[in-house]
Amino acid sequence: MRKATRLKVVVRAGSGVDNIDLNTACSLGIKVLCVPSEIADSVAELTLGLMIMLSRKLFKAIESLKKGEWIKNQLMGQELKNKKVGIIGVGNIGRRVAKLTYSFGMKPLLNDVVKLDEDFVREVNAEVVALDDLLRESDYVTLHVPLTKNTEKMISERELKLMKKTAFLINTARGKLINYNALYRALTEGWIAAAALDVYEAEPPTDLKLLRLENVICTPHIGAQTIEARRRASLRAVQLVVEHLQTITCQDLK
Repeated sequence: MRKATRLKVVVRAGSGVDNIDLNTACSLGIKVLCVPSEIADSVAELTLGLMIMLSRKLFKAIESLKKGEWIKNQLMGQELKNKKVGIIGVGNIGRRVAKLTYSFGMKPLLNDVVKLDEDFVREVNAEVVALDDLLRESDYVTLHVPLTKNTEKMISERELKLMKKTAFLINTARGKLINYNALYRALTEGWIAAAALDVYEAEPPTDLKLLRLENVICTPHIGAQTIEARRRASLRAVQLVVEHLQTITCQDLK
């Protein structure tokens, strides 16, 4: 950014700006924007897909049959209907996850640092609860918060031990929201049943110990990897650049 002396705006075609040096951008007067709503549907759909994979042990079912094994009796699953889903972070993506899970007959438990719209809470038959209560009561816990100093490693040993032993943890937000050493212990010692991860502390991950566990489903950060999301995000990013540059005078560009 320091070398790009005429740079006026940076737009990330996705959700969150934690991978941009905001301090440097601010000091140089560079505007930083993102387009979170354009990818929300794709990430929410992946989140629900991971819930289904966890519930029906689909990964194990597919892999075993490809090996010529018929382990039907080992693959007893459970329905999503009537289960409680704890949604941590109820922004663009979290709201869509709430709507999708409600349509499956699930009970959304919502937690956010901001006051949630009461009409929306009623619309999805949800309950707004404290984080500890959400962790204790939920059959599924899914993360949809930005990565900040306050949210980094917000799910660690204490939080994992609050969860049900039968609970599933899903993370399609940011890898550093979870203490992965604690998660490894939780999955190997039976604190929780399983986890589905689309994001990691380092990407691509180099330590595969956690990902190789049988009760972990892992995908390579594909939440927004759909044709529709990429098109929407790209178009909106260009629109934001144009809108911002239209506010800049010729003197500003010199």
